[in-house]
Amino acid sequence: MNTQVWSRPAIGTALLLSVPLAMTWFDRAKAPGEGWHWGPMDFVIMGALLFVAGLAFETFSRKVKTRPQKWAVGLGILAVVVLIWIELAVNALSQFFAYLFA
Repeated sequence: MNTQVWSRPAIGTALLLSVPLAMTWFDRAKAPGEGWHWGPMDFVIMGALLFVAGLAFETFSRKVKTRPQKWAVGLGILAVVVLIWIELAVNALSQFFAYLFA
């Protein structure tokens, strides 16, 4: 397999996770509930989510040829990532469906 398929998502994930890592480091003196407090498991889960999303985009965007199709692939993957992130953060989707079907 081409190493570029793995390297771009890995570099992108590392760059994106460097922001919360820096904010967690700088806000370490603040009380819980104030500022950034990501634990090790938060980094593992978000790293896996971002890496898999990047890998999926690299894989699927190579299968399509036109720019609009690549945009559709990217927007679809972005939508899934945002929905998973929201669910992990505040259980918004679970609460919505519980309210909807209760």
